[in-house]
Amino acid sequence: MKRFLLYIPLLISILCLSSCQAVWDMTVSPFVEYDMEESDIRWSKYYPECDYIFYEIDSSLRDIFLHDEKYCTYRWRLKYDSPASPIQTIMFDKEGKCVGGYEFCYGNAKILDVYNDIPIFQRNIYNDTIFEIIKFDSYIGLFDTDVAKKEEVSQTLSNYDYNIIVVWSYYGGYYMKRHLRQVKKYVEEFGNEYKFRVIYLRINKK
Repeated sequence: MKRFLLYIPLLISILCLSSCQAVWDMTVSPFVEYDMEESDIRWSKYYPECDYIFYEIDSSLRDIFLHDEKYCTYRWRLKYDSPASPIQTIMFDKEGKCVGGYEFCYGNAKILDVYNDIPIFQRNIYNDTIFEIIKFDSYIGLFDTDVAKKEEVSQTLSNYDYNIIVVWSYYGGYYMKRHLRQVKKYVEEFGNEYKFRVIYLRINKK
């Protein structure tokens, strides 16, 4: 037992270094439109086999995203004066209607384990009317890109059975990697039955 205790400081050091490495990995390069550059290869294992593109959230709209209810799947969090989580997954049908989604904060990743009512994500919310507030075009408005590119994404919406917008942050560490893995797992499981497009929308720290 005493010998085991001697290894505890070493284990803690290893965990800390792993956490730092995870954050470094996520800050290597900015994801705009997806391009498999050498620095992105380490992330390729988290991407599903479907159409997917990357964008940054317009930095001038970051605070709006975090506090405006039309971007939040958990209305009760706003009720308690809490901003939306920077980690979200929202699913839209081919008409741009929000049909499901979830969000979580660091430490509450267990929500990611729940996928049912396929192909709709589990609705862990108190009021379903929030799904009528959330619009695909609202999220497109957050993209840090030109108007023509936004219109292209919007006009190709109907080409897919479901469009999944994954809002993620490079400082999410373990929780963020788990988040991306779960999205990949979901798309791979139902990709033969439905045509998906995954849009990764990254939000950065101020």
